Parts: sequence; structure tokens; C-alpha cells
Amino acid sequence: MKSARYLVVEGPVGVGKTNLARKLATRFEGRAILEETGENPFLKLFYSNRKKYGFQAQVSFLLARYIQQTRLVHPDLFARYLISDFLFGRGMIFARISLEPEDLILYRRLMDQLEPGVPSPDLVVYLQASTGVLLDRINRFGRDFERDMDRTWLEELVDSYNSWFLRDRQYPVLVVNTDFVDFLSDENSFKGLIGAIETHPGGIQGYNPLPNRGLLI
Repeated sequence: MKSARYLVVEGPVGVGKTNLARKLATRFEGRAILEETGENPFLKLFYSNRKKYGFQAQVSFLLARYIQQTRLVHPDLFARYLISDFLFGRGMIFARISLEPEDLILYRRLMDQLEPGVPSPDLVVYLQASTGVLLDRINRFGRDFERDMDRTWLEELVDSYNSWFLRDRQYPVLVVNTDFVDFLSDENSFKGLIGAIETHPGGIQGYNPLPNRGLLI
């Protein structure tokens, strides 16, 4: 999709979306729009007690994403590429597995009110990795409160991501298997990814850096 100006890199915790978003922004000489996770006062509490702090954490993220995203509608910003490491609707992916039914209904209503005011991406690069790989990356590179993450919850998150992009997506998606590749150090795979982005025909497509490994979707 050579005409795409607004790209989003998405995927579960530990998959490497922020680093890839930065590298894509450099490659396309664009602007990186990174989620301000450190500004959420409930994030650390959420990982210690997801049931108790899930609603507060997700609503805090939702409002912060809304503020960041509405800034993107200024036409001057779209004179160059915008590369983001978060999708406005990603909160629903987390909410489905973190909130009680009554809270989920309220969260969905709030999201439905805000979503029309944010721009839609031209393409989402959805990064996948198996649960074991994600846990290894989180334990090596994650923040202190993310380490020793509950494997069952992470598996549920991966399933929620897959469900979202298989059934609920509203934009073109490129699914990328990252189990066996590091785009920061593997330039050949990164060039292949650029080619997959630029030639994406629309709908949902896959890019596998290593042949015969198979996508996980």
C-alpha cells in the first residue's frame, strides 16, 4: 500500500511493536507516535490485581489514546508518514479478558462515543509471537512489574488479539510472525517487511520472515 500514510504496529505485550514502530518511522522518514504507557497511574496496579484495577486502567488508557489520536487529525501531520505503536481500539482486546461483564458494557459504550473522533489507520502491522517467546522477551526486556507475568492471562490476551484481527478488524492488516526474527538486527527480514507493507493489496495478508514456519493466526 504505497499510498498509506498512517501505519499502526500492534500486537501483545512483549512482541516488539514499539521498537519496530521507531525503525519504520526512521525508514519512511516519518513521525513515530508512541503510546504514553508511563502516564497511566493504574498500570502497575493492574498487573498486580487485574480484576480490581482492570476498569480504571483500561479507561485511563482509552482517554489517553483518544487525546493522542485526536491530535493526528490536523492535516499538516499527514504530509508525512505517521507510524504508531498502538491502535485506538486495542483497549477492547484487553477489556474482553480483564473486565467484568457490567464494566465491559460501560467501557464499550464509552469507546463507541469516542471512536468516531479518531483517524483510522491505512494499514495495521499485526505482530504475532507464541506465548513462550513473549514470556522470554518480557522477562528479558520488560518493565519490572511485567516480569513473571501470568502465562494463562497472556495466552488469553494472544487469543483475544487473534480474535480481534480475524473477526473485528475494520482496516487492512498485515500479519507478521516474529517468533524467529528480530527486525532491529535482521536487515534482510526488515527489507522484506517493507516490501510486504508497500505491496499490501488490502484485506488481511500474512508476511512470514522465515519460510515454512507458518503463521500463528
